[in-house]
Amino acid sequence: PDEETRVKRAWAFYRETLGSPRFVCAPMVGQSELPYRMLLRQSGCDLAYTPMLHADEFAGSSEEEMIRQGFSTCAADRPLVVQFCSKTPEDFLQAALMVQDRCDAVDINLGCPQSKAMKGGWGGALMDEENWHLVYTIVRTAATSSLSVPVTCKIRVFADNKKTIAFAKMLEEAGCSLLTVHGRQRDRALHHAAANWSAIRAVREALRIPVVANGGVSSFESAEKCLEETGCVAVMVATGLLSNPDLFLPTPLGEADETARLRRAATQCLRYLALCETHSPWSIRWPRDHLRAILAFICRARRLPQWTDCCTTASQSEEPSDTGSASEEKSGHADILLALDAVGTEAGPSPPATGAEEALTAYWKRICQDFRDVLRLLCTREGLCRDGDTCFDGLAWGSVAMKSDLKVNAVPGVSSSGYVLGGGSKAAAALARQVPVSKRYTDRQQQKAAALKSCMVATSKWSRAEKS
Repeated sequence: PDEETRVKRAWAFYRETLGSPRFVCAPMVGQSELPYRMLLRQSGCDLAYTPMLHADEFAGSSEEEMIRQGFSTCAADRPLVVQFCSKTPEDFLQAALMVQDRCDAVDINLGCPQSKAMKGGWGGALMDEENWHLVYTIVRTAATSSLSVPVTCKIRVFADNKKTIAFAKMLEEAGCSLLTVHGRQRDRALHHAAANWSAIRAVREALRIPVVANGGVSSFESAEKCLEETGCVAVMVATGLLSNPDLFLPTPLGEADETARLRRAATQCLRYLALCETHSPWSIRWPRDHLRAILAFICRARRLPQWTDCCTTASQSEEPSDTGSASEEKSGHADILLALDAVGTEAGPSPPATGAEEALTAYWKRICQDFRDVLRLLCTREGLCRDGDTCFDGLAWGSVAMKSDLKVNAVPGVSSSGYVLGGGSKAAAALARQVPVSKRYTDRQQQKAAALKSCMVATSKWSRAEKS
């Protein structure tokens, strides 16, 4: 088709197929999985992307293998874009054909800055000028094939706006129907730099297809500001949605109050766990990391600046206080984080996703109940509920009574001094089961455990002082 026809089809795709979305969930590896996408759709998200999938591994996979790689969906999970990384047109097209009946578009990642992408020749590596011909071929091959859904692209900006525009116009010419522009460069050293919204606007003004802005959004207000300053049709958010699934909703009055914020966070966690029971995740790590991120503001141990939650870099963590005030000690619930890490460590492997649906449902009901018990302990401590309550803001706690003793040594056979934080990693689970892991990892985690123990001792002293 000629340029005019391609542009008309691109806008028809945006308006009619996608429904003119304004707020978009970014593709996040291990984070934008089905239950979390469904949670976001309940809170103002108009369009969602799957986690990035590797086209060369995905192509030719069975249903079980696709689920293990991170792809699962349902009828209500629409509109949906499936993102792939690829360095050959054949792999991208074959993978796209496998999902064309279960999504509204397929996207190619052209901006991942991770070292494995740069070394592997995909993602951000394809932004090198010597690879532009390959990028054009990948997009053009899929866009002019028998593929029944449009092709979209996601890029990062270059230091030179003219180069960014040239790259974007090449994608438009190749057949891209919607372009997402991340306002940061692919250089890892600039990963936390401010997003360049003016560069995004320059691309939007140069292209005729719909353009989505990405980067620098941490609240509903900043999302609206991004749309205004870039002039884009929609804004895409990644990290901000992990700590606040309701980011696409206007900030409620009184949200600055920590109690109100915790109540909202607990409700978000309960809604997410209910969705996990309906749409089983593949890995326990996914819900564990989501709960840690949502509860990080209340559970972060402020007297442990060397430890960070799954979404916060070491440079962003709070400095230790010289005064060691009681309020600072009270704010850290380090043992809650440990209890979240302990959930599922003895649950065994998940049943197959296909052919064992009843066993899989029962497995995840047990896991989600354990997560609820940890969440209820936190809410009970903060005075938001009482042991024996069956519901919280209309959402069921599940079990009749909370487990009476959720301590640091929640994993049987592992003492409190030896149990460590691991963020849900395989190494942490192996350590909790007393399976040998590398000495370097063990030493590092034991140092964190010692710091946690010190914090918890201080917290218990504060509690005793309060009671007396």
